[in-house]
Amino acid sequence: MSSSRRPLRDEVYQLVLDQLLRGELVPGSRIIESELATRLGVSRTPLREALFRLEQAGFLQADLARGFTIIPLTAREVREIYPIIWSLECLALTTIGRAERVPLADLEQINEELARVQDDPAARLTLDSRWHEALVQPCPNRRLLQMIASLKQVAYRYEWAYMYETALATASVEQHRAIIEALGRGDLERTIRLVEENWCFGMDSLLQHLDWQ
Repeated sequence: MSSSRRPLRDEVYQLVLDQLLRGELVPGSRIIESELATRLGVSRTPLREALFRLEQAGFLQADLARGFTIIPLTAREVREIYPIIWSLECLALTTIGRAERVPLADLEQINEELARVQDDPAARLTLDSRWHEALVQPCPNRRLLQMIASLKQVAYRYEWAYMYETALATASVEQHRAIIEALGRGDLERTIRLVEENWCFGMDSLLQHLDWQ
């Protein structure tokens, strides 16, 4: 066996996480461990380890009587996490310090790929995530980037569930272009303001789908 192979428990964790992010494990439902273990083709031990890790990450809720339940999608969570994400992303840009350090060519290429995607919501979400990763990639604060990535995983399951509309993707492409233009002019202050507006747009779009009363 190759020494580079990930431990089984990490593979199981990623498998379950992917199903959570894509909504294949339905928010609000209870996980039947025996059924999930059979479906994944793994034993209960690494699965249970993965479920406890996912509870710590905020995706699941554990109950002694009922086992693990998938935390429902709520407007409250959107309102809590989105301002944190855009604040941290803007902080990362501030930490980079100079607009010319951001890889403009990469941002333009990813955004043009996003503009060409038509009837593939999964590809749109993947490209949008890649664009934001490239935006903050030069940030030297690795812990900050890890925090951003962790919160974006929580946000991703909302976007997977609700942000399929082509019109939303088109608006996001135009917002990205404005950010790239500001970076090209070396205007970091305007860049940060536009990044916040981009995330606010996504948050407001999600809230239109959620019963937040």
